[in-house]
Amino acid sequence: MKHWFLILIIISSLPLFSQGFKAGISAGFVASQVDGDESSGYNKLGFQGGAYTRYLFNDKWSILSEMKFIQKGSKESNEESMVYFSVRLNYVEVPLLLQYTLKEKFHIGAGLSIANLIGATVEDANGKVSQNYLEYTTFDYNLLLNISFQFYKHWIISNRFAYSVFPITKSSPRQFNNLIGLELKYEL
Repeated sequence: MKHWFLILIIISSLPLFSQGFKAGISAGFVASQVDGDESSGYNKLGFQGGAYTRYLFNDKWSILSEMKFIQKGSKESNEESMVYFSVRLNYVEVPLLLQYTLKEKFHIGAGLSIANLIGATVEDANGKVSQNYLEYTTFDYNLLLNISFQFYKHWIISNRFAYSVFPITKSSPRQFNNLIGLELKYEL
């Protein structure tokens, strides 16, 4: 696992030594769910934010590398049946995407990310649940699809879909992070 982080850091730093390099910051929100739990719907809202670099190969192709904090999880709340269940998973994530420019300011991309779990909270109607209830894996590997649009000079709006490649739980039931994110980026 340590090797993956080293490889991603090296790849992330490559743009620093090139003329085709751009950098920026980002912040936004995610709507997430955990596939495999008993609730459904993108009901868990979370924050995401961080920094990124973008290496431009030419006017059509680029690589986007990010380092961000992101909140994932699941939430079920029904007042009529008195059901409440919430999973909050905090990660430090390193996405790497290959982007293609369709038009001058419109990009599509796909890639992978590795996320390190830095905190997990599970709550039900009675409050916090013991962490032994579900053991979450330390790392979450995701497939990513991204659409972004530069709407004004340095400002970009980005929409991303992410899905876990491997289960995020160590035991049964097998569960997977599934999210849709929207973020605002400022590119230098």
